[in-house]
Amino acid sequence: MRADRGGRVRRLVVAPHCDDEVLGCGGLLAKYADQCGVVVLAEPDTLRTKEFEEAREVLGYSASWLLNLPDGSVGADMTALVGMVDHLIDTCRPEEVYLPFPSLHQDHVAAYEAGMRASRMAMGTRHWFTPTVLVYDVAAYDLTLYPSDLRWNYFESLTEDQVDRKAEAFTCYQSQVAAGPHACNELKSTARSLGSQRQTAFAEQYALVRTIR
Repeated sequence: MRADRGGRVRRLVVAPHCDDEVLGCGGLLAKYADQCGVVVLAEPDTLRTKEFEEAREVLGYSASWLLNLPDGSVGADMTALVGMVDHLIDTCRPEEVYLPFPSLHQDHVAAYEAGMRASRMAMGTRHWFTPTVLVYDVAAYDLTLYPSDLRWNYFESLTEDQVDRKAEAFTCYQSQVAAGPHACNELKSTARSLGSQRQTAFAEQYALVRTIR
């Protein structure tokens, strides 16, 4: 594990790859930059590392970790992956953990499963039990092969500036930008649509797994 910038954070985003943090939680990261940290599971190449840093600067958060696991098979050793996420959560002690929706991509499924297991209630008192666990939407995928009861039932209200910074942050990932019509190219209009349906200007959608108030 490489801790680029670490420390205690209130909100921890678990991203399978560099760019998932922006697609799913870019508005949240811009809104609560001083409260957030991002952990990326798959090892990025030199270009994608540079893009990640540029996007991080646009969004304004500082805490980040790279686990540097094999891209495409981050869940090959699930016990080790859960242990790494477990350790990070215990170190950061976040109040909220954000996990990717378990879509058709195997790394997203592994990240979701590892995050859920690391968020469990354990017998030992040393294990950090995160009060709130949410799942975020990654606009790059529209097919779900993983059976779940997750529903988009939690919405983070955003300002236009926060959404603009999310869209700008994704443009930093030039190696990942899709050509032509694609959900990745409509981040602002999607946020506007989600917001307008809930009487706010812009929004991001999440599935609430649990919360303790």
